Amino acid sequence: MRRFLPFTVLLLGSCALLTGGAPQTTLAAKPGKLSAPPIPTVLAKRGNLILDDDGSLDRGTKKPTPIAGNIRLRAAAGDWKRSVAHPNIWRSTWKPGMGHTPVTAYQGLSVNNFVVEVTFRYGDTTEPWHTQSFRIAADQRPQITGHIVSAWANPKNDFIESGFLLQHIRKTPEKKILEDLLLDHQPINVKPNTWYTAVLEVVEDEALFRMGTHLAYAQHQQIRRPKNLVSLTMGTAWHEIQRVRIWQAEKHPEWEQRRHLVLKSRIPYTAKIHDYRQP
Repeated sequence: MRRFLPFTVLLLGSCALLTGGAPQTTLAAKPGKLSAPPIPTVLAKRGNLILDDDGSLDRGTKKPTPIAGNIRLRAAAGDWKRSVAHPNIWRSTWKPGMGHTPVTAYQGLSVNNFVVEVTFRYGDTTEPWHTQSFRIAADQRPQITGHIVSAWANPKNDFIESGFLLQHIRKTPEKKILEDLLLDHQPINVKPNTWYTAVLEVVEDEALFRMGTHLAYAQHQQIRRPKNLVSLTMGTAWHEIQRVRIWQAEKHPEWEQRRHLVLKSRIPYTAKIHDYRQP
């Protein structure tokens, strides 16, 4: 049976992250060190591990790869190849004319509340069309076209505002926008070639997104929808993924009492209708 650290320990670790203390605890272990424990959660209490993608399975073909139970892994958008430095690390690249930017998708989930943890890094921008961007999105396809919740760590991509963001977007099958909500917008400060571990916690109508000292939070009824797909979207510079884990979750019993302390460093933001227009 999995044991959890007391919430006071988790909270102290989280507050240290938010105040700049001990940032190394939010970085991944060195590539290949896959025994690293997961980042402590705050909003959620982890349950069963749904999948652990350690990079050993092939990807980058149009045919989905079985990964766990009914879950399939697909990475058809962009170009995905094993890293020269480590065979279990996957590098995405993109060139003009390739269509959608690189995406890895985990299809066949059946979950409402979950924790997603991804260890990745941004590559250098060496071409004028290079962008640096990372997104975790949770969907309910085909019932909804769009994303129930999108968590963006976006330093440089004009698809959406730069920053550390949470978004909900719903469209018609023809991609006409029905609802676009910017749920949170916080500043971002990241470096290329640095391994980060991003953690998205979604429980009931709340979402908490953390990466290093960055934190975004939202509470909205749309977040409650069931999810059957989690996808990771990269920018057009090279990006690398080391490890992806997804757990079932439930609300941490002490979250309500500790919410204010955890969120006090966050810049206040009220969800609003999103009307971002590319330059």
